[in-house]
Amino acid sequence: MPATKQQIRQMIADNNLNSVADVYSLLKDSFKDILSITVGANETAAFSELEKIREKWGKKYHRRA
Repeated sequence: MPATKQQIRQMIADNNLNSVADVYSLLKDSFKDILSITVGANETAAFSELEKIREKWGKKYHRRA
């Protein structure tokens, strides 16, 4: 859903955006945050699945050093 003009004005005011460079920096930082959250969620899910597999199969196929 596109942002309304009022939402855009509020974003400009809230973030003190005065130039295209400011907008670019805001978008870049926002993308980093979103990517970090997404990757973190995927890693958490992957580790959770790995733990489930270890619990189910770990004793049977445990490699001894």
